[in-house]
Amino acid sequence: MIRQSLAGAALLALAACAPTANDVEKVRALSEITCAQRPDNCAYENSPVKVADRPVTLPKRPYRFFPLAEPLRFTDARSKTWIAPPGTLTDGASIPEIFVAIVGQPTAPEYVNAAAIHDAYCGVGNEGGANYHNGRWEDVHRMFYDALVASGTPDQRAKIMFAAVWLGGPRWNVHYSLDQVPAVPKQRAMRAAKRYVETENPSLAQLEARLRRLEKQLIRQHPGLFPFMHPDDVEREAEYDTPAEPEYGGNEDVDPEGPQPM
Repeated sequence: MIRQSLAGAALLALAACAPTANDVEKVRALSEITCAQRPDNCAYENSPVKVADRPVTLPKRPYRFFPLAEPLRFTDARSKTWIAPPGTLTDGASIPEIFVAIVGQPTAPEYVNAAAIHDAYCGVGNEGGANYHNGRWEDVHRMFYDALVASGTPDQRAKIMFAAVWLGGPRWNVHYSLDQVPAVPKQRAMRAAKRYVETENPSLAQLEARLRRLEKQLIRQHPGLFPFMHPDDVEREAEYDTPAEPEYGGNEDVDPEGPQPM
């Protein structure tokens, strides 16, 4: 009888840990709390970003960085505050270079604040900073989207830039990375994400689910880079009412449309 009771308790405990439909809905609801839906929650402090007039060059980086002269703070849609402290290095853009031909040069004034905050948490040259990798990589990239919207970036444009940092930006504390995937397949995935944003106008949560599907496609297409895992080992996304992503194709190396207007 005691053994049966213990077994029953264990089953109940396992059942309690299993995600329910209500749990999935809660995750979805949290993912939809963005500055596009709740603009009044979002604000910068000490904006616009102020940089010191002493550019910094970094090894193997052909462009210059500028250190922040004063702190910049951003409060996102969930009322979380993100801080870029003085000395944070920023180049005014956070888009991976391999996606510039697809996304365009991200140097418009409305991007600068968001880029500085994003750089404080994962930008090159800031590895010794107080907030470097302070948080999950997914949350840092979602914050970048919120920060873009709060700076006046149109929502569709902000989603495309979010997709770029999701697919090609830094990740940490993960059991797999897309860094070793060749540039051309990642560019194709980025074009697929861009088309999805432009044609379907998805919510941020729907876009994130689509990006995870694109990740699985990259893993399936490059099994030699991921011998230790199966595509289904990728963190499972919540189930959203989105159409299945067709396999992207094409062999082009450069976006045929060229850089997009900013």
